[in-house]
Amino acid sequence: RFDIDIKAALTSQLLESFGQLTPAPLAEDEVSEVEDEPGVYKLFQEDVLVSVGKTDGALRKRLGDHVEKISGRNSIALSEMTFAALYVSPNWTALAPETTLIGHYRNEGLCEWNGNGFGPHDPGRNREETNKPPGGFDVMYPVKGDWACDWIKAERHSGSALLRSFKSELPYLFRYQTTGSLAAGHPDYNDVDVDVPQTGMAAVGLLALITQHLP
Repeated sequence: RFDIDIKAALTSQLLESFGQLTPAPLAEDEVSEVEDEPGVYKLFQEDVLVSVGKTDGALRKRLGDHVEKISGRNSIALSEMTFAALYVSPNWTALAPETTLIGHYRNEGLCEWNGNGFGPHDPGRNREETNKPPGGFDVMYPVKGDWACDWIKAERHSGSALLRSFKSELPYLFRYQTTGSLAAGHPDYNDVDVDVPQTGMAAVGLLALITQHLP
């Protein structure tokens, strides 16, 4: 019987191709030059490989998500970060061996952020019990509570619109209760008005102001 280990072949060739790349700064101007194609990528902190990922969608969008997330964290700076990326044909993205690559690099003591709460998306069900390992990414690099909310102007806002705007623009995850969707909101704040006294309030101060108007 004959079989071909496609994943092993892909892993070997991806490792070889990554070895030919020079990492670039993980910055908006560099990421903007990446094409919106499927692919695999590596993130480095101070030249140490900390994460390997893949996307079946768009590399530029995924790397941009990482730029945004890291920019909203304490104890880390984008200037410490670089990345390398490979475009992968749509015919092969389903087989791009992210897990195999992570396993390979972990044997070398790398990929500290993989499985450590770094992912760009909300982990979903049981989210407060999962993806929150002790000493994980959120513990090492807590969010910037003093993030300036420049997009929220000094004026009267409806509670529902203010919360939606707060959530959509923050560089980190923010959750609040709804009746099923963000558009539907919740009776506790749908008919509430909030007077924001100044433009660009810090996130934690704005959150405190919002909560003053809740039951």
